[in-house]
Amino acid sequence: MTWEEKTTLVATCGKGCAGALQEELRALGYAPFELSATTVGVEGDMRDAMRMNIWLRTANRVLFEVAGFAVDSPDDLYEAVRTLPWEEWLDADAPFHIHGVAQHDTLRDPRFALLRFKDAVADRFVEQTGRRPDSSPKPEGASCPSLYWKGGEARIYLDTSGESLSHRGYRWRSWVAPLRETLAASILVEAGFGRTPSEAFVGPMCGSGTLSIEAAWMAQQRAPGLHREAYAFQQLNGWEQEAWREMKEEARHRFCAAPKAWISASDVDSRAVAYARENAQRAGVDSLIRFHTCDFRATPLPKPPALVVMNPEYGERMGTEDRLLPLYESIGTYFKTCCQGMRGGVFTGHIPLSRKIGLHPSKRVAMWNGDIECRLLVYDMYEGTRDTRLLRKHAAPAEQ
Repeated sequence: MTWEEKTTLVATCGKGCAGALQEELRALGYAPFELSATTVGVEGDMRDAMRMNIWLRTANRVLFEVAGFAVDSPDDLYEAVRTLPWEEWLDADAPFHIHGVAQHDTLRDPRFALLRFKDAVADRFVEQTGRRPDSSPKPEGASCPSLYWKGGEARIYLDTSGESLSHRGYRWRSWVAPLRETLAASILVEAGFGRTPSEAFVGPMCGSGTLSIEAAWMAQQRAPGLHREAYAFQQLNGWEQEAWREMKEEARHRFCAAPKAWISASDVDSRAVAYARENAQRAGVDSLIRFHTCDFRATPLPKPPALVVMNPEYGERMGTEDRLLPLYESIGTYFKTCCQGMRGGVFTGHIPLSRKIGLHPSKRVAMWNGDIECRLLVYDMYEGTRDTRLLRKHAAPAEQ
């Protein structure tokens, strides 16, 4: 296996985000195929893996497949992995970090399979070079062999990302139950943000501001991995440094520092707005986002087209159903009375409460926030359906 050879590249994502990830990959010119609820595959070489690392917003990792074996025990796995030319692929001066998934009838603890995997890689190095490389408990600064063993087949990968791509580096201050950056990007992709030129984004109930920040990066056509300093592929022998410089230069060329985009973030809690503003500053988009401390119904709105997305409290983590029922009912009223000609989105982990919004969604997507099954509900608020009797006195007038 050389870096120029085509193989299967596997992009991993959160559960329910595979559709958004496939859309991203198609936009990059690939022909994706879904492997599972959390993995999408494409055909490509190491350059493609590097390109995916710099551009994908919804993926957690990019895996480069190097081998596959039929194995029926941890010892079979050890022998098969030991035949691979790890000394040709991995930099002996860098530590290596093992991670992966193992499910087999012979395993009482999947960690034993990862231990045998690690031993096979290290023993191969000793056998071929007389040196035993260091192993690392963390992916940062390490090469990352990866295992996927289920049933009688094991697939062996090189994780080209290392630290998860969800770690953008801008969110130092988190509000209650924040969205992971890749999940926020998936919500925006599924809701169709950016498909309409000059579409505005409004983020009431902003919390840490992740949705608005990701929307600003999308408006800038900013590659989310452009300013990240370290990837696991940089610990591989013979990785193409010149190709990487060219990819980063292309990303800089496409970047638009000041797009004509109307983006806002608001929250009723001034501390949340302060955290969101600090995070936006670290992300380099504080000048693009209009921040407001107000009830969501008083959030200033632009003229259509616009996407308004809320992530209200779920109840499981932060409240009770009785307390939140009026909130969900008022979201539906707000969409009907204030968001004509726009699209509304609600991401919630309380599915029964979402029905109290009282509108029929044009799109419904099951997505998981950690271990909580959630729904993204998208509503098309057509002109002419306004019911003035439902207007709130404190609803703000539209802004230019």
